Amino acid sequence: MPKYSRGVTLIELLIVTVIIAVLASIAVPTYRSYVLRSNRTTATSTLLRVQQAQEKFFLSNNAYSTKLTDKSADGGLGIPNVTDNGAFYDVSLGPPSTATSYTVYAKARGDTRQTDDTRCAQFSIDQNGLRKAQSATAADTTAECWR
Repeated sequence: MPKYSRGVTLIELLIVTVIIAVLASIAVPTYRSYVLRSNRTTATSTLLRVQQAQEKFFLSNNAYSTKLTDKSADGGLGIPNVTDNGAFYDVSLGPPSTATSYTVYAKARGDTRQTDDTRCAQFSIDQNGLRKAQSATAADTTAECWR
């Protein structure tokens, strides 16, 4: 039997497996947080798009629309009530929404993994451009979420 055998021992294989497991336990949560943050961007950009559509509607009709999904000919904005890129947030015109004021909300959908983002569960913007964000426990997280 030769003094130096070729191949990988079981100990070497176990050490490599442990190193890979440690690296994966660090990388996966970090990646998940980046995915949640990128979906926040989709929600905020959708709210800004609704705000822009409301201002256009106001210029044409001297009043804000109280309908989100109807076509502009029917008095609505013609914008879907979910965000793009996988529909991670529900978008709605909420109270108060009148001819002279509106508030648009984007809330994380219950049937998606975006509900894991408890720091930024709901976004809103109103006719004055006031941006707000709330956590799942209704704490104000505007500075963190609208950046």
